[in-house]
Parts: sequence; C-alpha cells; structure tokens
Amino acid sequence: MDDTGLDGIAQFARQEIGPYLAAHPEDRYPLPLVRRLARLGAFGAAAPRQYGGGDWSRRDIALLGYELGRGWQSLAGLVGTHLKLCRQMSEHGTPRQRERWLGAMARGESVFARAYHEQGVGHPSGLRTRATRRGPVARLNGRKSWVTNARNADRVLAIARSDGAVVGVLVDPARPGVTVGPELPRPGMLGISLAEITFDDYEFDPEEEVLGGWGHDLTAALLTHDVTSYAARAVGSADAVLEHTVRFVRDGLAHRPADVQGAVRLRTGELAAKVAVMRTVWHALLDPQPPETQGAPMTSAVAKVFCTGTLQDVVREAAALCGGAGYAATDRTLDRHYRDALALPIIGAPNDVLLSRIGEQELGRG
Repeated sequence: MDDTGLDGIAQFARQEIGPYLAAHPEDRYPLPLVRRLARLGAFGAAAPRQYGGGDWSRRDIALLGYELGRGWQSLAGLVGTHLKLCRQMSEHGTPRQRERWLGAMARGESVFARAYHEQGVGHPSGLRTRATRRGPVARLNGRKSWVTNARNADRVLAIARSDGAVVGVLVDPARPGVTVGPELPRPGMLGISLAEITFDDYEFDPEEEVLGGWGHDLTAALLTHDVTSYAARAVGSADAVLEHTVRFVRDGLAHRPADVQGAVRLRTGELAAKVAVMRTVWHALLDPQPPETQGAPMTSAVAKVFCTGTLQDVVREAAALCGGAGYAATDRTLDRHYRDALALPIIGAPNDVLLSRIGEQELGRG
C-alpha cells in the first residue's frame, strides 16, 4: 500500500526521481513515474472527494508543486496542468461531465492537457481557433502552440471561439481531425511532450463535449491568473540546488587554500540568503498575515515574478560554485535544474505580462 498524500509524494520526489533519471533518458516519457504519482493521489489533489479526489487546500497543492519542483519540473508541469483542468471540470462541467470524467481524472486514468496558447494572442477574444455548430454536430478548426503533454494526454481541452462565447472543447486526440506536431526543440522541461496541435474539421458533440455545454463562456476563468504553483516550483528547485551545491562544496572545501575557502564561504552565504528570501516571499503568499501587521498583501503575480527570476541567479551562481562539476558532470541534477529554470519566467503567465499588470496597478493607486 502506497503512502498516499503529500508526505508520500515528497518522499517519492526526493528518493525516486533522481535514480530514475540516472537510469533513463531525460527526453523519454516517464510512464513509471506518472503511474507512481497516480497511485500516490497526485492527480486527484484538486478533485472533490465525492469523485475520489483529495479536495486539497490551495496551500497543500502549492506544497505539491514545491516537492515536484525539487525533483523534476517536467512532472510538476504535467501534474499542475492536469490539476487546473480538474478544477475547471469541477467548476464548469455539467453534472454528466463531472460524473463521467472527475473520477477517472482523480485516479490518473484520464490525464488531461490544455490547448490554449496561440502565438501572438494575449486575450481569449483574439483566439483564431474556431468552434462552429451545425445542428447536432460541431467542428473545431485551428492550431495551438506549446501544448504540454500533447502526445500522451487522454483528452485535450481545446479553447476556441464560438458565436458569442469562448468555449472549451473536450477533444479525443485519437479521433480524426487532430494532428500532433513534432516535439518542439528546447533546452529543458524534457520527457513530457511539448508540441503544436492542429484541428482540421474535428467533429464533436456540441452539448456533451463542450465544458459546461455549448455556449458556456470560459472568458472570465481564463483571465484569472493564480500563478502560485510557479512560485512554489521555483522555490522547490532553489532548495534542491542549494542542497546539492552545499553538499558538493562541503566535501571539497578542506582541500582548498585558505583564501579560496573564505571566498567560497562568502559565495555560499550569498546563495543561501537568496534562497531564504525566496522562501520568505513564498510563505508570505501561502500564510498571509493579518492586515494590521503588514502592508499590501503578497500576490501570486509578485511571488511568481520574484521567485522565478531569482532562481535564474541561484542556478547560475550554484554552477559557478561547483566549478567544472557544475558545468560537466555525470550527475545531471544541477544541469537539469539550470535548463528547466529557463522556462519558469515564461510559462503560466509570462513575467513581463505580470510586471506590466503590477505596474498598472501601482500607477493607478490614488
């Protein structure tokens, strides 16, 4: 019997991911790890208990992202995307859709992907993918970029414009009219597929296969950007990098000249201080203080921008501290965290977009 829940997932992330990656190619779909996460309850964290889910709190889901971010950002991205869709199915699905899908989603038997992004489109009203209805049959046409888990998803929620609404079509990628493109070249976030998906007259039932039914508008939901999970994943990665670096430096410090030892201690202290501030920002988001004890509350946008941006400094400085072993080593832990960190300021909601909104809010005060 697996030790399910957050403790079991933390143990899995810290003890099983590293050995798996040491024995398997990083760019191979990690089916054994995905199955382990399903047994541990990770895919049901956001699903209601009545459908077999854990109905975890926002805080515990963030801690789940932290633990998977410590281990491998690719798994964190796969689970994070699926949990968003569990929540959307719970909030927007019809009773029949919730009954059909949420149990299988919670058990990890049906793993979902979301096809939303289109290059150059920043608002749902600008989407070029269209869903059109002719009586009992509807068709989907368009192309989506950067779909996480495009190749291995059991269902894809494709966001499209219809007449007067932005709808989510529950696409079966095995049916005609769906083409998954080749893997998009990238330095990190490997193992979990990232590709374009093209829909060419994909036929679907407009009532049963549209989230919430035909005409159910998702615009407001799509414009709600809670990016807590990305801050959590960044802090998890930073903690893993710091732990790896301290262990490496400590093992060799006594063999270095005295003046070098002093410089190494200083740089290690700087690294630890940055990671400590990242943790402080993240905990201010998870555990807000009463209004009378602080100024403006921490927001997920501010936390995401700060933590994912600071992670870039952390992994770069860690590599320098480890010297040649930080750049070329048989242990790819630091290398993987370095490459995966490049994506975090971009995914979810890009940091530049979040900063623009933060600036607009500040300039509008008073």
